[in-house]
Amino acid sequence: MDGSPAARITALEARITALEARIREFERSAAAFRYALNRLGDALASTQDRPTMLEAVVATSAEFVGASAAVFYGVVAGTDRLRPLASVGEADPDPAVGASAAAGDAAVVSDQAVALPIKSGGRPFGVLVLHRLATDRPFTAEDVEAITSLTRQVESAIESSFLFEEAERQSLTDGLTSLWNRRQFDLRLGGEHQRGVRFGETFSVVLLDLDQMKAVNDSRGHQAGDALLIEISQRLMSGVREVDLVARYGGDEFALILPSTGVAGAIWLAEKVRISIADEPFELGGEDWFDVTASIGVATYPHDGKTIKELVKAADSALYRAKAAGGNRVEHGC
Repeated sequence: MDGSPAARITALEARITALEARIREFERSAAAFRYALNRLGDALASTQDRPTMLEAVVATSAEFVGASAAVFYGVVAGTDRLRPLASVGEADPDPAVGASAAAGDAAVVSDQAVALPIKSGGRPFGVLVLHRLATDRPFTAEDVEAITSLTRQVESAIESSFLFEEAERQSLTDGLTSLWNRRQFDLRLGGEHQRGVRFGETFSVVLLDLDQMKAVNDSRGHQAGDALLIEISQRLMSGVREVDLVARYGGDEFALILPSTGVAGAIWLAEKVRISIADEPFELGGEDWFDVTASIGVATYPHDGKTIKELVKAADSALYRAKAAGGNRVEHGC
């Protein structure tokens, strides 16, 4: 090895040049990280809409590490299943990598993919999966470290969006039956009415009241009454279409909204519901069985009312007639 002063100077200059290059790369990476973090922060601070927040997370993360595609999977509560909630890019990341990451505590790297679990309280509530094409360079340990640092900075904001969504869901559902509540019924009815007015679409409202609820509570107790309401809810849900809304209207009264359903279709479905309740006794604990029936009122827009108030009043009047006639029957209209 040449130990002359000139050679030593040349070697020193080379090391200085390499060090300067590393410093520039560090500064570039730090600037890119700050930019990505600020961009995410602005996006997350500007909305409480979870889909919008997650779209910002996947887009910024993919751009930050040069991924060709990214997907944020949500963990389905009470299961180990994942469902895609937001994505960017053309290639589909391997969901198996995401499932593997959700089951552990650290990032999982497989070929051209990296998956990072997003945790809350020690359990994953989501997984971010990033993908590169086969022609791209593989992910490095530095890439994984960078994306981990980025997501950790916004993890609390992502968690808050899930908590916000859950709080919103709870505010619109009935705590006992898990059906939609009166508030959600009113919101959806307003939406259906707007569509009816704008596009001339028909829809129907069904109000249902149990005929024996007081007898069940008096003879079996309120705990048995609660069990009955839960079972009624399940039978209602199994008897309607996916597009229909079923809500607990209050007490032992339930309400249904049937989009794009005229008079004949609404009466047919109401009869189907009535039969599902009347034809099979309810088990209210052990060997204790109870026969239950329902009185049902049906009203259809615009045949029975052109306003929401008129429509609900018509369904309520029909329900009252069914009840006055002895119950276990369907009545329609004003």
